[in-house]
Amino acid sequence: MASAMSSFMGTRPVVTAQRPARVSARMVTRAAADAYPEPGKNPYDGDFSDLPWPNWADGKSADEIAKWQERELIHARWAMMGCAGAWGGEVGTGVPWFKAGLLCTPEDCTKMNSIFPGQVLGLAPEGSGFPNFYAVLAVEVVAIGLAEAYRTGLIEPAYPELEVGDLHPGGEHFDPLGLGADPGKLDELKLKELKNGRLAMASWLGYLVQAFVTNPGSDLPSYSEGAPGPYANWQAHVADPLGDNLWKYIGN
Repeated sequence: MASAMSSFMGTRPVVTAQRPARVSARMVTRAAADAYPEPGKNPYDGDFSDLPWPNWADGKSADEIAKWQERELIHARWAMMGCAGAWGGEVGTGVPWFKAGLLCTPEDCTKMNSIFPGQVLGLAPEGSGFPNFYAVLAVEVVAIGLAEAYRTGLIEPAYPELEVGDLHPGGEHFDPLGLGADPGKLDELKLKELKNGRLAMASWLGYLVQAFVTNPGSDLPSYSEGAPGPYANWQAHVADPLGDNLWKYIGN
């Protein structure tokens, strides 16, 4: 069990099978031994016999395994942003993440205009009808669509250091502080990113479970009056650790 957990929470993606040069260059991360002190097998290394999922690699080419590595890292980054955004949004506005969508609907999106404590100016002039749901949707579609188009090569890269499939482009536009200038330090940072990303994916699963377990109503948390978010649950638990915990919700 310890080996399985270590292989999930604290490993670096290294593929030892032969792959095309482009694939190898974009995802291989080799960290120094002192940066990887945890025991356990790398889930992308060797014969995959130590994976908690038997025969996972059967029928998968080295290139396909590299693609799974890429997907994991992308999901990890989304999870880190999602966890921080959900927590920070609730701290700043009092609105849990699963109710944020109710603030901007096709019928009315103006509730978004002044949701931040101490906000002096609105996001748009009063009575202008903005923020507008369709304008917000259009900005999101264009912004995320362009990012994905650049990443997948549908359109020419915006910067010379960008390469299709490269999740660590670096350069002056993506690493202006030069944190990855030292290859050894860059490998260490990649490893830390993946570890934190895996924790964030597990944490986001916890956010989802929390929303349903602590929901006081019978509807979905989004539509239940008084459904607490993760920050509100944390505050309640810190105030009364013995009385307000998981057992309170599943033990009755």
